[in-house]
Amino acid sequence: MHMVAFHKRDKVEKIVNRPGVEESMLTAYFDANRHDEEARKILYRDFPEYFTWQSDGKFWQKRKNSVFQIGRVISAHPAEGERYFLRVLLNNVAGATSYEHLRTVYGVLLPSFREAAERRGLIEEDNTLDECLTEATLFEMPSSLRRLFATILVFCEPHDVMGLWTKHYDAMSEDYSRNNPSSDLVQQMVLIDIRNMLQSMGKDIRSFPLPDIDHSYDDASHIPCEIFEEASVQQNPQDVLLCDSLNAEQKSAYNEIMAAVYSKQGGLFFVDGPGGTGKTFLYRALLAKLRSQDKLAVATATSGVAASIMPGGRMAHSRFKIPLTLQEGGCCSFTKQSGTAKLLQQAGLIIWDEASMTKRQNLEALDNSLRDIMGRSHLPFGGKTVVLGGDFRQVLPVVRKGSRAQIVGASLRRSYLWESMRHLKLVRNMRAQSDPWFADYLLCIGGGTEEVNGDDNVRIPDEICIPYSGDAEKDLHSLIDSIFPNLNANMADKDYITTRAILSTRNDWVDMINMKMIDMFQGGETVYHSFDTAVDDPHNYYPSEFLNSLTPNGLPPHVLKLKLGCPVILLRNIDLANGLCNGTRLVVRGFRRNTIDAEIVVGQHAGKRVFLPRIPLCPSDDEMLPF
Repeated sequence: MHMVAFHKRDKVEKIVNRPGVEESMLTAYFDANRHDEEARKILYRDFPEYFTWQSDGKFWQKRKNSVFQIGRVISAHPAEGERYFLRVLLNNVAGATSYEHLRTVYGVLLPSFREAAERRGLIEEDNTLDECLTEATLFEMPSSLRRLFATILVFCEPHDVMGLWTKHYDAMSEDYSRNNPSSDLVQQMVLIDIRNMLQSMGKDIRSFPLPDIDHSYDDASHIPCEIFEEASVQQNPQDVLLCDSLNAEQKSAYNEIMAAVYSKQGGLFFVDGPGGTGKTFLYRALLAKLRSQDKLAVATATSGVAASIMPGGRMAHSRFKIPLTLQEGGCCSFTKQSGTAKLLQQAGLIIWDEASMTKRQNLEALDNSLRDIMGRSHLPFGGKTVVLGGDFRQVLPVVRKGSRAQIVGASLRRSYLWESMRHLKLVRNMRAQSDPWFADYLLCIGGGTEEVNGDDNVRIPDEICIPYSGDAEKDLHSLIDSIFPNLNANMADKDYITTRAILSTRNDWVDMINMKMIDMFQGGETVYHSFDTAVDDPHNYYPSEFLNSLTPNGLPPHVLKLKLGCPVILLRNIDLANGLCNGTRLVVRGFRRNTIDAEIVVGQHAGKRVFLPRIPLCPSDDEMLPF
């Protein structure tokens, strides 16, 4: 499939049939792959870096000296059909020996380059979501299939919702239909189950073209979904006994907070302490005590991981409907008549963990909204009992390219709420801090000191350091062997995999280390490719291989290589109520063309098997991309 240029006076037959026209750089590339094993490892676009084109004999000759050269495959627009799909294959498939070889996938010769690209997962198929549900039907229980269906509705932008519902309804209702002869009741049970799942993801089933729910089958139809969801949080009976296991500092904080809840006069508290000192333990004791008394308690956190380890925890932005962009004096986006407002009015306690990481405007927005819906504008948070927690020694609010002053200015320490806690003196001192007015309003739990030298610098003990030899490749292998000793002997042990990690300061280094780690795992490798497009690029100014080379924050790399048993981390808040949030750690248990079968291995949902479908992701405007 060659580009041919000719003058309008020339005859087409003469141009097409001229001697040597059957040979080109591409066909010579095929020849090189047939005869040179090393050439088969190189993509067509990278060939000029290792070979030079000999125009006289029309063949590729291996370079004697390695020279960095940039190759380029002639651009093609998606509207050009097969030529475009041939280009996609050449940019991603190495070692092709013919056009037929490019069209052969898993031993099957396909009739077109488009079908070959689809079968290899290089372009999105028209029926990807249908195939996703079909794959899950063969391996998953109906309840998991319903959750996958809800996830697809929220995150995958399906075009034919009713078509998916009709085709996969029997599989999604199999467990209910087995014990219920009434088809109407079965359909309502499936719809109510999906409705509850959508609610946990922050969506309303009425926004999707699905059959209506008959409220005569729905016991919770008269209760706001937010209240029903909080009241339905499953309580671990052992959590009620946690209050008997609190240490002296935790017990003092627990008593102060519970006294404020029972007095119904409210209180504003900040639980301060380094990581691992028992803040979450305290939260679980408070939540369990109140919920065991049929009181509503709202548990939130700035990050998804922190929220997922609290029973019924939710992201603060999601629970309080905080706008992503806030001005000074802003409010949350819920109204006085909304379910969120009714939930907060009835809640006996509100917990916001990792509050030190959020911008002060977010807390002030919640304060303004609670003062409004409670009708008590003179009291912080409208007189509700609010527990903020965190550690200012850790990550402060992220201000992109912000100065130190801007970062400090965005933190809670510069909020008028901080002054409220200081002057109201709601909580007595529990441990003196370096800042003298901390003592007026902080509940401090835990502490700790480190040995320092004469310059007041902390020296890291030799026993937790790996010597640096100067050979980067060798040192990296030493690091991997030290952190993951006997990897293949322990890869089936999820505790071994999830209790250790290598941290790096740059995303490209992370990707490089991950690639080395994946290669060390036993078993076959499965490769997934992203389908990258520029939304506002009608003229195809940004070709797919350029978009593939970009890895903005929050997006996975274009090529995702995985093996069974390898750990992965979720990069999106999908279903926080069921443990699927940004930062959830999972272990891969199986592969499908359009889904990944994984097991949650950390937190209260550990052991749960989930299906992760392909979902569209878009980088934030902060990435400063021109498209």
